[in-house]
Amino acid sequence: MNIIKLLLFILLIQLVFIDCLKIDRYEQLKKTITVYGSGFGSDANALSFKIGSSNYNSPNVKIDISDSVASFVIFPNGQFNGLLQVILGLDIYDYGNIEITPTLNSIILSTGGNLGTEYPSQFMVIGDNFDASGIGAEILYNGINITDCKENSWTNLIPTGYACTIPSGVGSFVISAKVASKVSNNITMWYDPPGIQSIFPVISYSGSLITIDGYNFEPYSKDKTIVTIDDIEVEVESSNSSKIQVKHDNTLKPINGNTFKIFVNVGGQNITHYSFFYYKFSLISPPNQNNGNDIFDIFNPNWDYTEFILNSVSVKNYCKINPYPGLENQPDLFARLICDFPPSIISGAAYFTDTISRFDLVLFSPYVSIPSTQQINDIPPNGGEITFIGKHFDSTMFDGSPNNLVINYNGKNYTDYNLINNTYMTFNIPSGIGSNNYLFISSNKNTTQKPFIVSYSLPEIVIYSIIQKDQGLIIKGSNFNDIALMTITLSTIDISSTCVGNSTDITCGPILPAGVKSGELLIESPGYKSASSIFYLTPVITSINPKSFDTQTSNTLTITGVYFESVDPISQKTNNLQVFVDNTVLLSVLVDLKTILITISPGVGSGHEVKVSLNQTRVSNIETFTYFPPTISNRVQSDNQFEVSGDYFGTNSQDNKVYYNNILIDSKLSSTGNIQFTLLDNFSNGELYIQVGNQKSNIVLTVLTPIITSISKKPYVDGSSVITVSGRYFSNLNYQTQQPTPMTFEFSLDNDPSISNVLSCNYINSISYSCKFTTVGFGNANLVATKTDESTSLKSNTFSISYQEPKVIQSTSLFYQVPGLINITVESYSPNSLQVFVSNSECTNPIVLLNKQIQCNYNADVPPNTDGKSLNITVISNQMVGINEVFYYNSRYECPNNCSNHGTCNFINGQCQCSNGWQSNDCSQEKQQPLPEPTTDDNGKTTLNGNDNINFTVSITYLREIDINDKTVKLLSLKDIQWNNRTQISKTDSYFNGTFENDSVQVELDVSYYKNEENIDFAGDTILIPSNSMKYIIVISNWNFTSSTNNLQVIYNSQTTAFYDDGCVIIQSNSSSNANEGSKVSESVTWFQVVSGNSAMDAKFSRRMFVDEKVRMASVSILDSTDQLYTLTNRSDTFNKLIAITTPYFKSNVKLDPSFSSLIQPSKSTSECKENKWKIPLIAVLCSVGGATIIGISAAMIYKSYKNKKLNEKLSLKLKNFKG
Repeated sequence: MNIIKLLLFILLIQLVFIDCLKIDRYEQLKKTITVYGSGFGSDANALSFKIGSSNYNSPNVKIDISDSVASFVIFPNGQFNGLLQVILGLDIYDYGNIEITPTLNSIILSTGGNLGTEYPSQFMVIGDNFDASGIGAEILYNGINITDCKENSWTNLIPTGYACTIPSGVGSFVISAKVASKVSNNITMWYDPPGIQSIFPVISYSGSLITIDGYNFEPYSKDKTIVTIDDIEVEVESSNSSKIQVKHDNTLKPINGNTFKIFVNVGGQNITHYSFFYYKFSLISPPNQNNGNDIFDIFNPNWDYTEFILNSVSVKNYCKINPYPGLENQPDLFARLICDFPPSIISGAAYFTDTISRFDLVLFSPYVSIPSTQQINDIPPNGGEITFIGKHFDSTMFDGSPNNLVINYNGKNYTDYNLINNTYMTFNIPSGIGSNNYLFISSNKNTTQKPFIVSYSLPEIVIYSIIQKDQGLIIKGSNFNDIALMTITLSTIDISSTCVGNSTDITCGPILPAGVKSGELLIESPGYKSASSIFYLTPVITSINPKSFDTQTSNTLTITGVYFESVDPISQKTNNLQVFVDNTVLLSVLVDLKTILITISPGVGSGHEVKVSLNQTRVSNIETFTYFPPTISNRVQSDNQFEVSGDYFGTNSQDNKVYYNNILIDSKLSSTGNIQFTLLDNFSNGELYIQVGNQKSNIVLTVLTPIITSISKKPYVDGSSVITVSGRYFSNLNYQTQQPTPMTFEFSLDNDPSISNVLSCNYINSISYSCKFTTVGFGNANLVATKTDESTSLKSNTFSISYQEPKVIQSTSLFYQVPGLINITVESYSPNSLQVFVSNSECTNPIVLLNKQIQCNYNADVPPNTDGKSLNITVISNQMVGINEVFYYNSRYECPNNCSNHGTCNFINGQCQCSNGWQSNDCSQEKQQPLPEPTTDDNGKTTLNGNDNINFTVSITYLREIDINDKTVKLLSLKDIQWNNRTQISKTDSYFNGTFENDSVQVELDVSYYKNEENIDFAGDTILIPSNSMKYIIVISNWNFTSSTNNLQVIYNSQTTAFYDDGCVIIQSNSSSNANEGSKVSESVTWFQVVSGNSAMDAKFSRRMFVDEKVRMASVSILDSTDQLYTLTNRSDTFNKLIAITTPYFKSNVKLDPSFSSLIQPSKSTSECKENKWKIPLIAVLCSVGGATIIGISAAMIYKSYKNKKLNEKLSLKLKNFKG
């Protein structure tokens, strides 16, 4: 069994390596198909192929020796596209459908036919397998299907040829057949070749056309046509089947003698011709002369290839080819040659030679040059020698015979000339006159020049320049001769009588005769040639009237002068006559040639310029006028508003400038034309003037009436007030003398107006005085200030004031329904007729105590307000009523740890009064040595010193407005405050006043040091201030709340080190208070303690605050550790607690009263530390936003780690830097 399996495996292996019958690809070459594959074997008789239904076998099948290639010949017609199969015995392999490629065999033209270039042609396409697809073939002309083809079938209706019509053309084309996607072989055919029959010759000018006549040229285009002349390609202009036109370049010169070789290629078929040559040129008429130039008219000009010889000398360079007059549009046929031969060229034989045409000589000999006179010097009136300059003054002819030159002058011949050379001769001309004398020179060949006109000269008067000076003229020139014999006219008006001068300078004026206007200036003198020049007169202003004007009204200005010419006397065109005032054109009226009227608008200033202009080129002299200068006639003061009346102020506010003590003051015009302005409050007496334009008014010495605007506070009825009186113009200096100006303040009571009291006042600055109100009184009063400057005494306004009604500040408290005495702090009251009420219940038997306090008996029967607000206390003194919300009933508060039996509890405020030797909030700690005094830096931050270099810092860090949902509305950081006032009252006491940029809020800090323990009363709440403490009074003013339901938080940061290492353990700093942390607490924080090591900082807060001077219950809380402000404050090495004092909405200000102190707690002894060192586990609580992490380390573990002090230090460092 195993042997059988082995054999079957071997058989299988062998079968794998046996070639299988397969076709990989095939190729077709005409009728032969070659198949590439495998498994064909070597017996052609056993192998066959099949395409569709057609079978191919031996002997048509050939097999190569590699067993992988076989070929067979397909049937020429009748073989269709189909499935290609190979068959070997019973094995059949299907390759897939194939397409048969058609074969082109020949193209047969119709009998006698040709492939014409102008008309379509027909031919027969013969080939095989045109119907392999079963739908016939496409015949392609240059790859494009010929639609005009018909099948031609010889057997079995299978197409073996196509009769087709192709378009006309030139050159060659390709025919092929396409069956399905297969394209046959190509057959290239040629159209009938081109031929040249004639070439139309050209003349030798650039751009002329050569016409080539022939046949089989490109009929509809010129794209396939190339023409060269002597191997240089030229531009083909146009082409049709029988004619080609090309542009000729006259720079070409024949290579082969006198003819050019022309080569034409049409569609790739070439022809050559040699019969092209230039036309010969000739003279149209005999040569002639004009103005010394020789003129030759030429037919068929070929000037670029022509040489001109005269008397054996080349003269071509002296000639220029020009268009023939009247035939300028035919430069190829006609031209005029103009030559200017130099004197060295004499008469003689002349001919042209053509260097490129077949005709090389044109003779017109002999050629005789005509004498030409080009210049004759001036002829004096009495005649004399003159000089002729010209050419061709030849004494002999070209053949050597004499040339008899004759000078003809006014019809008479002269031969007594002196011939210097053929360009220069002299002649004594007879005397004569006039300018129409004719002179010409003739020769013996009857060649006569054109007559030369000769003039006799006269001495000529010459005008160099004419200058107008005011109304007169200055004329400069030469040959003025005797001024008495001269006649000088301007625009036909004789001005000679006004003129004097010499031969070079004439002055006419200073005023020219009446009627003179612009025109021709003519100077004449007997025996002299007169001179003239056109001269335009410039207008002259002689006067203007009036010369001064009112500033408020329009006025007419009359301009008087001369030469106001509205019309040009020469051209009779209208002149542009304009009048300019300060370079601005004004509408003018020309009354006559001497008078112009213009309207002057209201204005200001002096030196306004007037001038008259003609056409903006002739500008007159300038006259000036002025407006009347301003004058001040009266001044009125109303408070700080001033009004000045007078004359000749400007009509526009910007024209009027008010100066007070030489300071420019903003001003405006009133509806009545007066000037109104405002003076600053600090101005002193001085000088007032108005400047209108550039003119200054009279100076008015001004004493300013003082104005009382306010007092700093109402005077107290007890006469104990010092009040600042504020106002305007309190300056105590005279502007001119700088000497003090006395000023007094008088005070009178309404209830006793007959008595006037002069106050004792001190000058503070120009807007304020400090005055002592010592008069005891009540009710209303009047205050008047009097200023005396030299002889002028002015009283201020009467300022009404009233005495301060009793001002209730605060009150002590009682328990509800427990009658007793209360002490009320009151300012401004009199002991006489004194009454006190708590709400509507009278507080009886009021008596006056020290320190502005009133004591009375209150039965405590008015219920407290349900809204938490304080009760009103009303104080009546001398019929003046003062009322304020300041009274609260006491509540009972327990003290922490019942004061540890070392003190007395004050149940009213919940604070312990510790016994001697004890300290802390609960009196649980023995007093230690005193600590250094706390300090306050320049930003109001207080540092309290603890033990072992432990410090506590306290500072206001933020002001935050919150809404009813405790969402932050606005936040200000105290880092951004700008302290406007920093006053160090003492080493430990300071005052700060600051504001923020772009915010109205104002912050005041009053920091005071308490060396000894002391009870203080704040808003009726008694607070025990420990010794060595810092107490703050905080006033926040002008806070703009976004809503009256919002609150403001004043946030303190209490900070110390995060950890303390006492040598035994590392202790984390911690805090405690009388209330839980968080903003939503039921009890306000009254005390708060931060402990770091054996040092502690205590903070105390009153349960009350002043809100808009009313007493309100305070709300103090420790911000929860999740508050976002901790993220702005916390550091890994510090312990921070944020305390928020929350105030209700206020309009004016709020006043707060926290205090801070530090103390030393008792520490364990060294022996206790050593004894318990390894028994007490160390626990550190590290706070984070999410909560707290507690780290416990057993005593045994610490003991092992403590073997090395370095390890202990590393442990401490890690604990200090630990982050929750």
